[in-house]
Amino acid sequence: MLSSFDMSVPDLSVLIQELAADDDKVAGSARRRLVARGNVAVASLVAALQATQNVSQYRGALRTLGEIAEAGALQDSATLRSLLIEHLKTHDGGERRSLITCLGHLGVDAAAESALLNLWKNEKRDDQLRVLATSLGRVGSAQSEPGLKSCPSTAPLVQREVARALSAIASRQLRTSAGEGRVAGDELVDGGVIVRLRCRSGLGELLLKTMPATLRDARQTAPGQIDAGLHGSLNSLFACRLWSEAVLYVPWKSGRSGPETFGAALAGDAGALLRKLTQGAATWRLHLPQASRGELFDYVRAAQQAAPELPNSPERAVWELRPTSAGLEILPRFWLDSRFKYLQATMPAMTHPPLAAALAVLSEPSADDIVWDPFCGVGTELAERAKAGPYKQLIGSDRDAAAVTASRANLQGVERIEFHIGDALKLQTPNVNVLLTNPPYGRKIQGGNIEKLLRELLASATRTMQGGRIVLCSPIPEKTWLWARELGWNPVKRLPVGTEEHALEAQLFVRD
Repeated sequence: MLSSFDMSVPDLSVLIQELAADDDKVAGSARRRLVARGNVAVASLVAALQATQNVSQYRGALRTLGEIAEAGALQDSATLRSLLIEHLKTHDGGERRSLITCLGHLGVDAAAESALLNLWKNEKRDDQLRVLATSLGRVGSAQSEPGLKSCPSTAPLVQREVARALSAIASRQLRTSAGEGRVAGDELVDGGVIVRLRCRSGLGELLLKTMPATLRDARQTAPGQIDAGLHGSLNSLFACRLWSEAVLYVPWKSGRSGPETFGAALAGDAGALLRKLTQGAATWRLHLPQASRGELFDYVRAAQQAAPELPNSPERAVWELRPTSAGLEILPRFWLDSRFKYLQATMPAMTHPPLAAALAVLSEPSADDIVWDPFCGVGTELAERAKAGPYKQLIGSDRDAAAVTASRANLQGVERIEFHIGDALKLQTPNVNVLLTNPPYGRKIQGGNIEKLLRELLASATRTMQGGRIVLCSPIPEKTWLWARELGWNPVKRLPVGTEEHALEAQLFVRD
């Protein structure tokens, strides 16, 4: 039991004393170190609650216990909860607020809910009502709903906390009755549903060429963004390998953004989509990165009033809702993306799989291709080329033996493939007619001389390849574009795939 422990554990007594330090940095450091010790520190913190006369130390111990509980490291919450409930009877002011907050972190419990509701019924101060609402949201059940709904305060900050608490309680109830939610990826929808696919900004035209049959009337609505009507299931989108993000999109009917419009969407088309495409509890979280805490709560409260059966649940939400100026984006969370399950081994700085898929499509696959990736890394480009269409031979090489080992693991079962360990500029690769690679650059290459590496690579490819195609992701696009032309290659396509800081381009060169 907690009461059987004392403060004799080495270092803990010193840290607990530092919780009362006037210097916030010292007190904060002590709290973090105690939280890191987890359950080992609990008994000493409880002893401090029972013995200390120092208000700062008392509140610091409560905050630390709450953070330990929130991290899931507390083994005996029942004894601590009983102690906190008892202390509620004898403390007020800041100490009571700290007790209430700590109780909330201990999780759902009928006794804690009852104690907090008793305080709620008689409390008039807004600061106390706010922390009570927050903790009731964490520990409460349907028993708390009538009291919360009849909140005596009209203060906006209190009302926002009440809305958040009611949503949290509703979310727990829904999970209990309907089960934990998950995306119903195989559920069929009709063409009235808009899907928005995103990829790197320059790859929109390639993404348009690889649309699955279930997407119709596709059009590029922004660089790297495709909108289309969905005539099938969400899982059918996995037939396209180039997108990095897929969201559902519901335009605002009123044409104006704001909490009321958001609530109306959940009461209408957006809410219908969430219910249809969720198995179990259809919960959601809000993504408005530029909004204040108050604005976020205004959205939650509007949604709660318009669609109470679709509760907000930030921690384990099935969907992320992103209000924009023109409509609502709905991102499926915890949706298992099966496209790249071949990636059993990974390494730092490996190519993002959708980019590797785009490079494979850019290479204009043909059944007579003998494809070489001289800097294969974990084999992402080769794996995506194998999926892009028929080929004659795949060859991967890398000077890093660990990378080649990773490639072998990721490409198990792929036919007609071979690997070599060694310097790409010294390897003999006869009959290759497609060079497909995302070359290393910056810190990824020995000596950091990317210009020398790429110029020599293009020159070597020109000497050894009778013709064919070169596809590379170039960090120095103007120079590789010029060098390839000087070496007799016809430049065909250049697509920006980087950022302003990293001007990467996917480039295609052809020579007969």
